[in-house]
Amino acid sequence: MGCDMYCAMEALSKKTKTWECFGVSRPFRDYSLFSKIADVRNSEKEETYIEPIDEPRGWPGDTTGPSEAWLSYSGLYHSSTWLNRGELVTLDKWLKERGSKGLWEKLDFGKLTNLFNLEEGWAKAAFTRYCDIRVLFFFTD
Repeated sequence: MGCDMYCAMEALSKKTKTWECFGVSRPFRDYSLFSKIADVRNSEKEETYIEPIDEPRGWPGDTTGPSEAWLSYSGLYHSSTWLNRGELVTLDKWLKERGSKGLWEKLDFGKLTNLFNLEEGWAKAAFTRYCDIRVLFFFTD
């Protein structure tokens, strides 16, 4: 049986100081990516083990309604976690070093590439309204 990953991308409004959901996705299976994000489906062999960014740490308490609905939709899930802006930049660099697509394409958020550009210091026009981003993840078997 395989493992799937689900994601929700949120941005923090400068005006309201609340998170807003920008989209949800269910990217293609990539166990190396799962391992790097949250040590999910990681190898036990030293030579193929991937150092995770962090262990699963649950979702933050201020998650948006649409993100919570996405979590509820999946039913049985495990290893819920999230990555902040700096961790997303680290993940993006790791993917590109491996010859992979950029982070937004890999997570199936390609349409957000120009709005939330990780490569140009932080972002473009979106950050006249937003001051932070995060991506929430959970996994199902």
